[in-house]
Amino acid sequence: MTNEPRDLTPPVTPAAASPPPSGPASNQTPPGGCLSELGWLAAGWVLSCFSPTFYYRAARRRVGGAILFFVVFGLVMTSLQTLGLIRGLVQAGLEIRRAFEAGDFPEITISGGVAEVSGPQPRVLIDDPSVLVVLDTTGQYTEIDRRRYTQGFLLTRTTLIVLSQQGQYQEIPLSDLQAALGTDPIVINGDTATNYWTIFAAIFSVIAWVFLAVWNILVRIAYLAVIALVFWGVAALIRPGTGFGPVLVAGLYALIPAEYARFLLSEVRFGFVGLFTILLLPLWAAALAAALIPRTPAPASDSTADYFRADHPLRFWRVLIALPLLADFALEIVFDWKLWYVTWGLAFLTLIALLAASLWPLVMKKSAPAPMG
Repeated sequence: MTNEPRDLTPPVTPAAASPPPSGPASNQTPPGGCLSELGWLAAGWVLSCFSPTFYYRAARRRVGGAILFFVVFGLVMTSLQTLGLIRGLVQAGLEIRRAFEAGDFPEITISGGVAEVSGPQPRVLIDDPSVLVVLDTTGQYTEIDRRRYTQGFLLTRTTLIVLSQQGQYQEIPLSDLQAALGTDPIVINGDTATNYWTIFAAIFSVIAWVFLAVWNILVRIAYLAVIALVFWGVAALIRPGTGFGPVLVAGLYALIPAEYARFLLSEVRFGFVGLFTILLLPLWAAALAAALIPRTPAPASDSTADYFRADHPLRFWRVLIALPLLADFALEIVFDWKLWYVTWGLAFLTLIALLAASLWPLVMKKSAPAPMG
């Protein structure tokens, strides 16, 4: 035995890249701290479109945070779409009022869930390149062609068909409409049209909001969960131990750039069934790769490759750069201006500004003079 003092300091091992998160409740704190919950709610609208570090850190947070953001996003989209619908209903009400004042609108009687319209039919009140308003109880018109029209109202013998500018197509039985109004018969003429239309618009707006909320939140998250199962299986084969939570988180946030891309394409009248899924899948795969690929706390060298492999501060202030574009998106949804050149130009300038702000530290590092040896 010896009386020499022993060094009790534990050996220091080099820091290793963090393993893939294994569960939805991972509490790992990413290097450099983390944003507050409010900051994450705001960051998801912008940083999810271009920042690999955002996905890397998001995958190491609780799934509940991503679900909360998804619900907020769905409620905002629902509210904007409903405002757009209300604007269309108000415009239609003004058109109906002007038609009555000009004597161009026939008297409508709805009794026992069956409509009767005075005068010759079908009565086409509006038929322009995007809007159709028709009264027809003869059966000649039975639906609104969604390939041609973006908005419309069609009154048939037993149904009111409504097509909103967001593409929502609803058929409302006249018996249900009478039950909601509590009136039988309903007589629509120059004296009653404004009051009945106001009541109908209010009831329909509430129903539409609920329907859109269910679609934008419940239906979509179920759809994403099914796709996430497929991605989870693939990710688990490539990186064993990967949990389902990080895969779902990547998809919840990847939905945002996919939604933006679909909206931009809709501005130039391009779209088809399945387009959203085609946009979402590669974005989800890229987001999942960014979330699972290990990152070092700091660049290992001055090379560009090491810079992109490192974990960087999220710099929440970059969200402010995209505020004008997000405001333009909101106004387009509500007012349907279809000024695609404004939206596309603003999107391009915003992307350039975001990339410049993100790559500025690398540019400054590359341009800095080498230290004297």
